[in-house]
Amino acid sequence: MALLGCTIGSDIGTSSVKAIAFDANMQEIAHAAEKVESWHDDTGTAEQEPMVVYQAVMNVLSNTAQEAQRLGYAVERVGLSAAMHSLLPVAADGSYLAPATTWMDLRAKEEASELWKTPAGKSVYERTGTPIHPMTPLLKLMWMRKRQPKVFQEAEKFVSLKEWIWYQWFGEWCVDASLASATGLYNLREGTWDSEALSLACISAEKLSTIVPTTYVKQGIREPRLILSGIAAETAFNIGASDGVLANLGVGAIGSELMALTIGTSCAIRTGSSKPFTDVSTRSFCYVLDADRFIVGGPSNSGGIVLDWLYNSVLSRNLTDRQPQRFLEMITAAQTTQSDDLLCLPYVAGERAPLWNADAKGVFFGLQLTHTGPHLMRAAIEGMIFNVYWIASGLFEELGQPRQLIASGKVLETEWIRQLVADIFGIPVQFQGAVDASVVGAALLANIATGVVTWQHVSQHQEVAQETQQEATKQPSQHRAYESKFQRYRKLCSAILSEW
Repeated sequence: MALLGCTIGSDIGTSSVKAIAFDANMQEIAHAAEKVESWHDDTGTAEQEPMVVYQAVMNVLSNTAQEAQRLGYAVERVGLSAAMHSLLPVAADGSYLAPATTWMDLRAKEEASELWKTPAGKSVYERTGTPIHPMTPLLKLMWMRKRQPKVFQEAEKFVSLKEWIWYQWFGEWCVDASLASATGLYNLREGTWDSEALSLACISAEKLSTIVPTTYVKQGIREPRLILSGIAAETAFNIGASDGVLANLGVGAIGSELMALTIGTSCAIRTGSSKPFTDVSTRSFCYVLDADRFIVGGPSNSGGIVLDWLYNSVLSRNLTDRQPQRFLEMITAAQTTQSDDLLCLPYVAGERAPLWNADAKGVFFGLQLTHTGPHLMRAAIEGMIFNVYWIASGLFEELGQPRQLIASGKVLETEWIRQLVADIFGIPVQFQGAVDASVVGAALLANIATGVVTWQHVSQHQEVAQETQQEATKQPSQHRAYESKFQRYRKLCSAILSEW
């Protein structure tokens, strides 16, 4: 009996590696996931062991392929998604000289601050679309040259984790244009490595991988374990893109008419554009999906971590209070509590967009004796949404207001918070549920890259799917009230910014 064909999408994240096999109708047929560890310390270090990540990728792909085969499917295509901003120095033989740094590594904070103060910093941001921030490979290279000169000098190449994995499989150093555009070293308009950024990093283009389109496909994988698991030598591997842009593809937000909002531990808001777009005032990012499609937006530290901190460190009286059910009860109580004039600047973890200030602090303003735990929780939730609305407002000015927000993430599973988002943004909000958008996007891009479907087909399919979803719509009186409160929020933030 002939096997049916399937596509595997895999996401190489900083906390886990996932893979899902999809049939021809993009219905899930098999999946696997494995956690991976990062090392952190109080110096701002955030590193991963490349071989541990590699083994996790091998495990989830093998397990997913074997399960799909057991169910009567052959793996015809594999698409790859990966976290942005990792950096790995490698020797001429492909061995790594140090652990990989992740996007969470903040040791280049001083270099980022100093560069942004110069005309060169703003110029390189406008050309590359990558915010000047310690998370980016450009700043990591500037830091490494000064603080780890031996590693810097010995490195034959500087690559991301996905590039290193691709090299293990195919013996070539390639980077997709999407991940390249998140390095701070890629010129968005020319589609090549940026000469001025390379000069800032004190490297040549030969130290980096060859840039290929996100639709680049390779066959002939040389990893025996994958071949034994049911991934054949003729299986088409699509190099794919970054997790952020593929998350937008996965939910259909690849044009400016839709905007994707994700609130998990952290937060991000992204929309599509047909041309490169940058904004010095908010330092929004602009990353490549393909030659004619870009994803623009901003990442925020102020997501669910703010609510977890507030509940566990401030509002909980003892360990008994720190039960998931008690936390949910507090969220429910916050729904019916009006915070009135109470404002929360939620920057307890510092902030990326729109402040780009790692030293930003959290603030409650307007506290009174009558305020209780639910008041604080309500204000924190509002502050979190105000902050991401601030990021979005900068995008609205250039790209126009989208017709709908596509919401995902743990925080937005709560219905009244989605309604709050609709009231603050003034835009209908649709929830995507438990969909793993980056993995879906990786599989969709692999299908596009191999000619199974077209961009138009993907867009039409997702429009039909969205029509079946429930959405929250704005309440006009609430929108007006929140717009007034948002202006007070921005005024307070501007007044206190110089203190950080």
